[in-house]
Amino acid sequence: MRKLVGLACVLGPLISSSAWAQIPTSAQDDAKVTGGATELTTDKAVTMKAPEEESKDATELSVSAGGLLSTGNARLFAGTANSKFRLRRDDNQFSAAAAINYGRAAAGPDADLETNVENYQGTARYDRFFGDWTLFLSTQGRRDRFQGLNLRARVDPGVGYYFINEKTALLWTELGYDFLADFRRSDSLEVKDDAGNVVEVLDDTEVVHSGRLFLGFDYAFHDDLKLALGVEFMQGISDTDIRRVNGTAEINAKIEDNLAFAFGFTERYDSSPLPGKEELDTITTVSIVYSLL
Repeated sequence: MRKLVGLACVLGPLISSSAWAQIPTSAQDDAKVTGGATELTTDKAVTMKAPEEESKDATELSVSAGGLLSTGNARLFAGTANSKFRLRRDDNQFSAAAAINYGRAAAGPDADLETNVENYQGTARYDRFFGDWTLFLSTQGRRDRFQGLNLRARVDPGVGYYFINEKTALLWTELGYDFLADFRRSDSLEVKDDAGNVVEVLDDTEVVHSGRLFLGFDYAFHDDLKLALGVEFMQGISDTDIRRVNGTAEINAKIEDNLAFAFGFTERYDSSPLPGKEELDTITTVSIVYSLL
């Protein structure tokens, strides 16, 4: 049923992607599809849009919301909402975003509704541009009940370089450090053997130090149709068995001046998930985004 709600949540009139080509994200339950429709804490949530020579200064604010409701024999509610903000002045840029995904479902008309999608996300980033170079500092927070996380906090300083920096095409890379602190739910700490016996109880907190590499590509076919791709790789430094890979792909089509339609795909791989959780989550989104500024 968790997979059913995850699929229903993302196939409704949902939203995703942030002001810098995301709300992606940054990584996810015992089902392969987490079910949250809006992703902030992934690669593109850490990656800002490159400066454009024609118009560097910008003030942008948008909000989005969507959901799905079913009653009768199949009862289901799934909702998602987000907000994003970007402020650019000369060579300085600040961006922030927040998102909520929530879903409940029941297997039949007499069954009790159960929550099976619940995550909250937030991110903020500052960039200082030097021509085709940028120095940045990004912070992220994610609370995901079905990933077993009360909070996953990340801090990502680094440097970026734009190989292509044009109005219609961007190709860039980022290299930096990733600090991750997990604060885990108490119901996700037990490691059990095949017979169901508890053989180990994990710590309720974990800190991971990693190197981070990102590659991004944005292309505008014209003003009303844009493509954004990104992949992020993080390799544990103290524990080399820990690896995380986040990838995003999004097509954004403008409907009217302030209204856009977006189709997105996100994958999140974690080589060391909590007990009973899958290594890979994938999310597909169909979104309606309204820009206030």
